[in-house]
Amino acid sequence: MTNLDIITFEDLEATDVISVELVPERKGLILKHCEYYVSSRRHGTTVTRRYNEFVQLCDVFCAKYPYRAVCRLPPKRVVVGGGSPVFLQRRRAALQRWLTLVARHPVLAHDADLRTFLCESSSRLDKPKHDEFVLAGTQDESPAQISIDEMQAAFVSEQEQLRLVQLGLNRLYKIFERVGGRCEAERADIRELGAALSALATAPAEPPAWLAVRHAIKTAADLATTMGESSIEEVDYEYGAGAKILLALDALGAYRELCGRLTRGLHGERAAAAAAQAHSAAATLLRKRHRFALTCCLEESRVARAYALAALECLQEPLRTHGVAHSRIATLWADLHSALTYTHTNKTK
Repeated sequence: MTNLDIITFEDLEATDVISVELVPERKGLILKHCEYYVSSRRHGTTVTRRYNEFVQLCDVFCAKYPYRAVCRLPPKRVVVGGGSPVFLQRRRAALQRWLTLVARHPVLAHDADLRTFLCESSSRLDKPKHDEFVLAGTQDESPAQISIDEMQAAFVSEQEQLRLVQLGLNRLYKIFERVGGRCEAERADIRELGAALSALATAPAEPPAWLAVRHAIKTAADLATTMGESSIEEVDYEYGAGAKILLALDALGAYRELCGRLTRGLHGERAAAAAAQAHSAAATLLRKRHRFALTCCLEESRVARAYALAALECLQEPLRTHGVAHSRIATLWADLHSALTYTHTNKTK
């Protein structure tokens, strides 16, 4: 991959499709641990992995690829009983996103350690002796290459642009979460409303007026109960539009952390190069590492942009989903109003 390549989400998605599923039975007597079925469509394999094996792979990548955007793993929580189902499902989904980003990465996807993790029954990994810069070999600078100052300017520009995209997407995601939470809370209220109306509908009623009111209340109770128990389409954070938003946030977060590491590291490398003799081997090597780091970071910005663009292009889907859900709830309230208003009107005539 060169720094001139254009990367699209479709290119990344075609690389591999990763699935991480919880093994139903947790191991351990007191401190239980989870295992995961990890499947790769590219390799046609399914292996069993523990969380610690994900940690090993992440540590190897962080050491081998210091100038690549490797996401953080979700946190490990050691608790008696193995953790709540909600926590376990969220961590499983986060592990799936992490491995998806790795398995689709233009460079990491071809790493031998990743292949071992996805294909071999045992994923024992050794700490790498050299990083990507050393393994790639040093190359002489070409006059056709852009200058380091130009690369530095592009790095600063990309960093700021993608920072703003990350902030915007994160705000949208939190809004969607709150809207979804309010919708679910309203459905819970409707279920409770149905139960309350059902209780009123069973109350003794002798006079004709009471019978008419009770009939209307029962009709309203049936409407509320049906709506409360029916399924409403939700934003798909596993494979649909929601998943693209979360993938983009993970990718952008990893890119931002890379920029932070690189900024701190490049200052040190520039200072070391300035302290060394201008034409010494050490100074030359530092300049080459400096250029290599900037090249990698510019490539990583294209990966992050591809995920961000895919997320932005699918924003209409969660808007439609939330709109349909709220429309159904609004229709129910209107139906409840009509049922009770009709009876009240008849009673007052």
